[in-house]
Amino acid sequence: ESGNVEDFGRLYLAEPGRLGVRDSRGRAAAHQAAARNKLNILQFIAAHGGDLNIKDHAGNTPLHVAVENESVEVVDYLLQSGVNTSILNDKKQAPIHLVTELNKVAVLEVMSKYKDRIDILQGGEHGRTALHLAAIYDHEECARILIREFGACPRRPCNNGYYPIHEAAKNASSRTMEVFLQWGESRGCTREEMISFYDSEGNVPLHSAVHGGDIKAVELCLKSGAKISTQQHDLSTPVHLACAQGAIEIVKLMFSMQPAEKVQCLASCDVQKMTPLHCAAMFDHPEIVQYLVSEGADINPLDKERRSPLLLASSRAGWRTVQILIQLGANIHLKDVNSRNVLHLVVMNGGRLEEFANEVIKAQSKVSLLQLLNEKDKTGCSPLHYASREGHIRSLENLIRLGACINLKNNNNESPLHFAARTQHYIWQLWIINQML
Repeated sequence: ESGNVEDFGRLYLAEPGRLGVRDSRGRAAAHQAAARNKLNILQFIAAHGGDLNIKDHAGNTPLHVAVENESVEVVDYLLQSGVNTSILNDKKQAPIHLVTELNKVAVLEVMSKYKDRIDILQGGEHGRTALHLAAIYDHEECARILIREFGACPRRPCNNGYYPIHEAAKNASSRTMEVFLQWGESRGCTREEMISFYDSEGNVPLHSAVHGGDIKAVELCLKSGAKISTQQHDLSTPVHLACAQGAIEIVKLMFSMQPAEKVQCLASCDVQKMTPLHCAAMFDHPEIVQYLVSEGADINPLDKERRSPLLLASSRAGWRTVQILIQLGANIHLKDVNSRNVLHLVVMNGGRLEEFANEVIKAQSKVSLLQLLNEKDKTGCSPLHYASREGHIRSLENLIRLGACINLKNNNNESPLHFAARTQHYIWQLWIINQML
C-alpha cells in the first residue's frame, strides 16, 4: 500500500510465493499495485516473473483494475509491456469497453498511443463495441477519441443488429448523436442520410428512439432530419410504433414538428395493411384513437383481413376502444374476411353485450343494432350461434331479448340449440330460451 519497493522486495525475498497470494476478491499483488498506481511495485513484479495478465474472481486483469482506478502511469506501462488487451472479464468487458463505459477520458487518451495493440472492433456483451457503449451512455468525448484516434466506425452492428447511432437514438444520447452526425458529414454523408440509416432489422434511428419511449430522443432525431413517414422493412412508420405503444405525447410531437408528413402517415399502411389507427385500436389505446380521428384519420380503413379498427379492437377485447369508435361514428356494418360483423366478435370474445347495445343505440341507432342480430358469417353462424357455442349465458339472454332468431340455421343446418346441446351449459341455455319465448 505504501509503494515502498524496498519493503516489498524484502517481503518477496522472504517468501517469493507472495506474488500469487490473493485477497477475498481474488486480487493478487499485481492487481493491488495497479489499483494504487504503484508503478515501481508493478515493475518489480514483472521483473521477477509475475503474471501481468492474472485475473481476479471477476475476471479482471491488472489492466482492467488500472483503468477503473484511473492509474494512468500503470496503464501506460502495462500497454507498453504488451499485456493482453482483449481479455474479457465476467461482464464481457475488455479494458477498452470498461474505459468507455466509465468515461475515463484521460485513460483512453493514454490507451490511444497503443491503438495498434487494441482491437477497437472487439465486441463485448451482445457484441457491443466500445463505440456502442459511448452511444448508450452519451460519453461524447470518448466517442470522438474512439473515432479520431482508434478509427472506430459508427457503421458496425452489434450481435442484435444495432448500430451505435441507433443506440444513441434509443438512449437519447444527444451529444454522442451529434458526434456521429459530424462523422457522417466529414465523409460526405448528409445528416438526413445518417438519420435514415437502416439497421439489420430495418429500423432507422427514429424507430429505435420511439421504441425506447424517450420523447427527448425522438425530438433529437426529428431535429436532425428524421422523417416520421419513413417505413421500415415491414412498411410501418415510427407513427405506427408509437400508436401501438400508446405513446400519445410522442405521436403529438411528431405531428407538431412535421405537419406536412401527417396526412401521409395517417393513411400509411404496413405490410398487414394496418394504419396507425389499427395499431392504436389493436392495443386498446382509446386516447390515441380519438386523437388520430380528430387529426383526420379515416375511421374505417380495412387491413389485410378486411378488419376495420372497430373489428380489430373487438377481436382483441379492446372494449374501451370499441366504445370510443362507436361514439365517433365507426361503421358497425363492416365484415371481416370471415364475414363476421362486430357483434359476432363482441360475443365471441366475451364482451358485455348489454353495454355494447346501449352504446350503439345511444351513439347511432337501434335500427343499426338490430341489423346485426341475425347476420351470418362465412359458415352461416349468427351471433346467437357464437353465444351458444361459447356458453356465454348472459349474451345469449341479451341477444334473444333484442330479437335474435333462435331457429336460424348455419351451413350445416344447425341452429343455436344444436350448439347448446354439445356444451355443459345446455340445461341453462334451454331454460333461458324457454323463458324468453
